[in-house]
Amino acid sequence: MSAKNFGAALLVAAGTTMAIGTAVAAHADPTDDARAEQIDQAFLQAVKDQGLKLKSDAFAVDLAHSTCDVLARTGSVENALRHIQNATDWSDSKKIGAFGSLSVQGYCPKSMPKQ
Repeated sequence: MSAKNFGAALLVAAGTTMAIGTAVAAHADPTDDARAEQIDQAFLQAVKDQGLKLKSDAFAVDLAHSTCDVLARTGSVENALRHIQNATDWSDSKKIGAFGSLSVQGYCPKSMPKQ
């Protein structure tokens, strides 16, 4: 999936994944740990809603964080997508793009590619 297509996929998925931010904001707790837990739960629900199957919830959250790390470290959407593909058994670019989109929306929204 190209960076341009990934950027478009992020924007399309934004409507779906906005639920992550909305759900967390609606029940925001002043503690960082509670907020992180709320984000994780909203993220995991969005992953399930998209029909994306991973080894475990912990693996999904860890992969999302490491995807954001790759994106921040390299600035490359292609590297972030490759990271997801290498960590999963997915060959479907729609699944890879959807997970990348959810990861960015949930954990590193400032890294969302610009159109």
